[in-house]
Amino acid sequence: MLGSLQIIMDVETAEAVETLRADIHRVEREVARVEPSLTTKIDRVETSLTAKIDLVETSLTAKIDLVETSLTAKIDLVETSLTAKIDRVETSLTAKIDRVETSLTAEIDRVETSLTAGIDRVETSLIVKMDEHKRHTDVRLESMHDDIRLLAESLASLSVEVRSFRR
Repeated sequence: MLGSLQIIMDVETAEAVETLRADIHRVEREVARVEPSLTTKIDRVETSLTAKIDLVETSLTAKIDLVETSLTAKIDLVETSLTAKIDRVETSLTAKIDRVETSLTAEIDRVETSLTAGIDRVETSLIVKMDEHKRHTDVRLESMHDDIRLLAESLASLSVEVRSFRR
């Protein structure tokens, strides 16, 4: 039994292998029949797509160039406009700074003149008062000197009298 089962399997396997070989030959013939047609179609599609890609690239390159030109012009206009505005602001601020400087310099000069005059008045006043105080002090010292001389003379006179009493 084992031997006959083996033979049946071999026949079945052989038939399966033959069927597979036939299928492979059929697929190979079909591939050989379709391959030239498909290769031609692939070549046509590749050529068509390459042409379309080239057109798109050319079109986009042109658009990019237009956009670049347009934006460059706009940037140049903005730069020119902003440069002019900056120049106007600089001129205006420089003029304002010059006016403030002139005004502050004049104010500083006025304050300096005023303070110098005030200091001169105070100095003159102090000199006058110091001279007055010096004269007053001189008068008082002279008066005190006279008082001391009178006291000294009186003391001397008293001393003479005291000596005369002691004798």
